[in-house]
Amino acid sequence: MVQAQRKPTSVGDVLLYEYLEPTGLRINDLADMLQVHRNTVSKLLNNNSKLTTDMAFRLAKVFETSVEFWLNLQTNVDIWEIQNDPRTQEEISRIVTLSEMLKRKTRAA
Repeated sequence: MVQAQRKPTSVGDVLLYEYLEPTGLRINDLADMLQVHRNTVSKLLNNNSKLTTDMAFRLAKVFETSVEFWLNLQTNVDIWEIQNDPRTQEEISRIVTLSEMLKRKTRAA
């Protein structure tokens, strides 16, 4: 499994550096535009919550982008985190594949 060297850019970082800072938008402004509570936006910006599909639709509407753009950002971070978490990788390494299970059943029968 090939692992990325650095963590992909998060939704929060893209929002902050590509949208809020260049336009002068504040958290309250974005929250009003998205029709959500300011804490929801703050958590996303500070990478304290993951992007939901609902929020991806809202961001796509506000910034006239695609839903997939936002979802792909989150997916890339999620994949990187799993690939770079030793505990999770250890758990995954113990998973039995379907073909292995079928072989076991065939031998046992």
